[in-house]
Amino acid sequence: MNHNYKAKYADTFLRPLQRDDIENLRQWRNNKTDTKFLTPLKYITPEMQAKWYESYLTNASEYIFAIVEDSELHRMVGSVAIYEYNPDNHTAEIGKIQIGDPEAHGRGIGRKALVMAMKIGFQKLDIQKFVGEVHQDNISARTNDQKVGFKFIGTQKALVGGLEDLLEATQEDLAVANHYYSDIQIEG
Repeated sequence: MNHNYKAKYADTFLRPLQRDDIENLRQWRNNKTDTKFLTPLKYITPEMQAKWYESYLTNASEYIFAIVEDSELHRMVGSVAIYEYNPDNHTAEIGKIQIGDPEAHGRGIGRKALVMAMKIGFQKLDIQKFVGEVHQDNISARTNDQKVGFKFIGTQKALVGGLEDLLEATQEDLAVANHYYSDIQIEG
């Protein structure tokens, strides 16, 4: 979806994904070590990535954000997405989060980006509930989801093997769990 939503909190900034960002995404997504819990994909070529981006721009149910660290690194370090957005029942999935830049790992950027994307969804898209999945072996993502305010509501088989937990969160869950929620600045 070609959108103009942005968010800012402390050293982290969300902005719409741009064409210039897709090579970083392609390289990060091709790193099988860092993406072992994501939907398995074959090697992504530059041509495949360009075709995917063109398709994304016309997808009315998906909003992808570039995550920028703007106090020390001053660059895009990852991405997060709102997808399967259904305005009729006010729900969407949240995730596809990736902190691909190794220098950004361990800084809490992913958690802030997740909260900012959800706040955009609640305030700008009238989403009432976010749902998601997290692989049970992905300890850092599970911890992140709990700290953000997600509630675990079930389990299912994961595409990559093993099990994944099903999650959901409302605006109230998010605001209670994150003391900085009200300080996030939204544009768009």
